[in-house]
Amino acid sequence: MEIVLYAFTVMYTPGPVNLLSLNEGLSASLRKTWGFFAGVALAIFCWFAVIGFAGQILIVRDLVPYIALAGSAYILYLAFKLFTSTPSAAGDRESLRSGRLSFANGFFMQLLNPKNSLVVIPITTVMFPGRGITGTALIGCSALIALGGGGAPALYFWVGKIVGKQIHQPRYFRLCNRIMAMLLVVVAVMMFFDYVVVPLL
Repeated sequence: MEIVLYAFTVMYTPGPVNLLSLNEGLSASLRKTWGFFAGVALAIFCWFAVIGFAGQILIVRDLVPYIALAGSAYILYLAFKLFTSTPSAAGDRESLRSGRLSFANGFFMQLLNPKNSLVVIPITTVMFPGRGITGTALIGCSALIALGGGGAPALYFWVGKIVGKQIHQPRYFRLCNRIMAMLLVVVAVMMFFDYVVVPLL
């Protein structure tokens, strides 16, 4: 239970993936977005499976600043695309000009999210061994946590969907896009500072 509560508390707090999902819910359909959630879940599973079996906590911690640097750059790129997107008519709106959030967007964004280290390292190096979770049990638990992790952006998506039903004019969608873009910039800057700058001080 403590593993589940810890993992879900970290994964369901607002972050770049969840914010993008919230914004996507304003205008996109679930059919066009489910791949993004699957990409997020697969990235979380990869983190748990690889780190869980490797168990090299020092190596992982050494890599976190580089992962954070790449993740911050990717989030800034998505923020730029979101800020410059141009929603048009009520029936033809999109969150990103180049298309909907895809499986690749979800996978790489979550894979490069240093927030993963806050979930994965304590669980795989302390909680899993303390409960005797190894081998196939580790894979099973990792898969369950990954499914829950993919549910986080899905939940934010549905919140956006509910809010989006109350909005009918393109200018409000444009405003939402730009607010979300600015929030993503803040997230990217905080991520860069916390995981890249602070370790170097």
